[in-house]
Amino acid sequence: MTGEAVTHGPRTTVSRVQFQQVFRQVPGPVAIVLAPTPAGTVSGITCTSATSLSADPPMAVFSVDVKTRFADTVRAAGRFSINFLAADRAEWARAFSRGGASLAALAHAVGAGRSAVPTLSSGTCAVLECRLADIAPGGDHCTVTGEIVHARFQSDVPALLYAAGRYGSFTPADR
Repeated sequence: MTGEAVTHGPRTTVSRVQFQQVFRQVPGPVAIVLAPTPAGTVSGITCTSATSLSADPPMAVFSVDVKTRFADTVRAAGRFSINFLAADRAEWARAFSRGGASLAALAHAVGAGRSAVPTLSSGTCAVLECRLADIAPGGDHCTVTGEIVHARFQSDVPALLYAAGRYGSFTPADR
């Protein structure tokens, strides 16, 4: 679109409630995003917005509510991991979404990835270790972009999905 003028239409009339109702219907992968803190601990959030951004270079992106201040943790660390949960790990998603003491209960599953970023050592179908590329504001969220420096996956482990306020997994229609 080089050289083309970008025009914006009228301001949106979609309410916050309508927005949430629409996106609750769209299944998303459930990931736990982890980053080291300046104090040497690990901080994490449950995320349903993690996805691919670019194959060349390999990049991933996720969004995070600005109220959590997790983007500040990622900015300070300069690195993070996206841990896509296995279908049988809904309790981990719930624990990380609550934060605080719930994170301590999962300490047994947090280890160091190949790039020394904290990752989940079990309970995943895929893990991306990323170097921070950018954090951009977007309304009440920030978009965090990372260059993938290491990836691992298990093709025989189904992913945990979230839709309509519930966790589940994908069953192909063409079996």
